[in-house]
Parts: sequence; C-alpha cells; structure tokens
Amino acid sequence: MLNYFSYPHDRPEHADGDHIVASYLVYGASHADILAKAGAFAVGQSVGTWIEVPGISNEMIERRQARALQVVQAGDAEGGPTFLLRLAFPRENFGGSLAMLMTALVGNDVSTALCARLVDLELSGAAADAYPGPKQGIGELRALTGVKNRPLVLNMIKPCAGFTPEEGAKLFLEAAKGGVDLIKDDELLGSPAYNPVAKRTAAYLKAAEQARETSGRLTAYLPNISGPPRQMRENAKAVSEAGARACLVNFVFCGLDALAELADEFGERLFIMAHYAGVGVMGWERGGIANSVFLGILPRLAGAHAVMTMFPNRSDAAARYDFYRTVQAQRLPMRATRPILTAVGGGVTPVNQAKLQEELGPDTIIGIGGAIQGHPMGTTVGARTAMAAVAASARGIPLAEAAADDEGLRAALERWG
Repeated sequence: MLNYFSYPHDRPEHADGDHIVASYLVYGASHADILAKAGAFAVGQSVGTWIEVPGISNEMIERRQARALQVVQAGDAEGGPTFLLRLAFPRENFGGSLAMLMTALVGNDVSTALCARLVDLELSGAAADAYPGPKQGIGELRALTGVKNRPLVLNMIKPCAGFTPEEGAKLFLEAAKGGVDLIKDDELLGSPAYNPVAKRTAAYLKAAEQARETSGRLTAYLPNISGPPRQMRENAKAVSEAGARACLVNFVFCGLDALAELADEFGERLFIMAHYAGVGVMGWERGGIANSVFLGILPRLAGAHAVMTMFPNRSDAAARYDFYRTVQAQRLPMRATRPILTAVGGGVTPVNQAKLQEELGPDTIIGIGGAIQGHPMGTTVGARTAMAAVAASARGIPLAEAAADDEGLRAALERWG
C-alpha cells in the first residue's frame, strides 16, 4: 500500500534523515480533500504513481517516496482555506542535480495535483552537509577591492548593449575614474559577435588601470559570461586568463546545475555574482517559487558568491516583506551551507542607499546604475557622488550635511532627494 504520510513523532527518519524538506502554500483545496491531495502530491512528485502498478515494491515506497510531514491550515483566501504543506524528499532521488531537485519540487505533477507555491527549503541529515555553498565571501571580496567597513558600490555599464569593446571601455573608464568598487556588464550583454566577452574583458581591464591614475583605486570588473553551458565554461576560462577576478551569470535561465559546475571549477578564481533576470516569471500569486527560495536558498546551494536582489518598492509592504525574507534566506545560518552576499539593485540612488545601509549593514553590495550615468554633472561625478554618499552613510553622517562641501552630492539630493 502506498503510505505517504509520515509524522516526525512516529517516523523520525523522514524528518531527520537524508532529506530535503520543502514547504508549500497550498490553495484551492478544502478541509475535506487536502489530506488526499497532499498524499497524491507526495507520491506523484517522487515514485510517480498512486496506482498499484507492476514493478513498484515496498522497498521503493519506503526509500524513494516523498512523505508528508505536516499539513496545517495557514489562513483563509478568496475561495477557501490556505494550507501549509511540508514534504520530505529523499536526496538520493536527485543524484546531486539541482535541476532534478527542482523537477521534483515544482515540476511533473504540480499542475494537476495541487495549486502550490514553494516557499521554503530545509536540509536534514546528510543533506545538510552536501551543499557547502559559496567558496568566497565578504572577506575575499574586501581583499580583492581593498574596501573595509562599508558596503561595496557596484555600477552597471549603461547603455546595456549595442557597442563595441572599445566603445564600452570608454563607458567603463568614466565610471571607474569616479572610484566605484565594482562595475559589471548589464545582464542583457553576453558575448555577441560585435562585442565578444574575452575581447571586452581585456579592453575594460586596461581601462581600469587607466582610471586608477585618476581615482587611486583599481575597479574590479564583472564580465557577463552567460550563455550555453559549454560557452559559459569557455567564457569563464577566457576572462580568468585575461585577468578578471569576478564575473556575472544570469543563473535563472542559464540553469542551477550550470551555475553549480562553474562555481565548483572556477569559484576560487572568480567571484561569481548570480543575476536575478527572469525570476519574475518563476512565481505568481498562487504558484511557482518564492523569491526567498529562488534568490536566496537556490543560488546559495549552487555556490554563487553573491546574488543580485531586487530593490523593493518602499511603499509596497508586501514587496518589502518579500525582500527581507529573501535577505534572510541569503544570510541566516543553514547548517554547513555558507551564506551568500546580498547585492541590491534596481532603483537605487546615492540618496536612498542610506536606508539600505541602515537595514542591511556594511557587508552588502549596493548597485547604483542609472543614478551614476544619469547624474546631472556626468558619469564620473555621478560615480564620485555615489561613493561619497555611501561613505558618509557608513560613518553616520547625514547626506544633507555631507553635501555642504560636495557639489555633486547636492545635485544628487536635488535630483533624487
């Protein structure tokens, strides 16, 4: 008989063994059918059949079938109650593949068995030691950039694409002369024929050396190496050999296993930032995957060193809550899995970064893009302004006070204050 319920008090091996425990919010079920639907879901996402068929054995059921650990009502929604469902999946089922893990968690039978949203993952037993996480952290990034006791400032090349390596190097130079810590490619620029990433990296690193004569600091460049898996590996090798110490990967669409392989092979040579591009299509109101899982837990398990995280609409309480949940998933202890650095981008200016510092602390990457290139006094002044604003906030100096002797900061306060 297919026994799909296993509660911690009577079957502890399913709560504490080598399992990955997934938590879902379940919609569209009733008190009368939630237990049956939860059980069918557990079976369908593991051994794949709730009907007795030839070939299925008791050992298969005992060792390979997912188990429902908990089903509780979590609230009420339009059309009926909302339930919290926790399922324990045997890690052996996935063969070490994050793609196969995700297929089990949210693929296969989800559309027919349950309307469910994946909201959390926990690792139990040996699974907790199977994902060491990032090979580099804030210490390595501070050593790379020479930055201490404040957040790091990340700029993005604007415009995003359409230019040659030589033209892009000029854009890079203008921001680097302003002393920013990090400059990355936009997520829209990979390695097109008119701007191959290896050639671009050589040009930008040369510009970084040139900018150091003005700023006194060497800006680190993060080329976007995204593409097909084989090309990503070739790109990682090429930019590393060209002298880059960091890179960017559009991990949502490039794939978790591709990211994990890159992190395993190049994670000690390259500081890998994972970009959130595309995460919006992975979740919806009553389904998909919560941002705290996709931008917090998953890239952390894959071994990325930092992950770009969406700056929340400050007037949207739900967006702010989602943002803080995501940051918690990136930073809070997870047994043997090391934390991943939070990089915040999208709508950040020299003015509103002060609140980010207050909330997230110094061990954060603050991405300021258009507010540098779009500064009224030009890109280089925009970069200097961003650096001055971040430094002032880190020292607890109000920006209005810091702007008294900084024309660029005064202009920023007038523009975005």
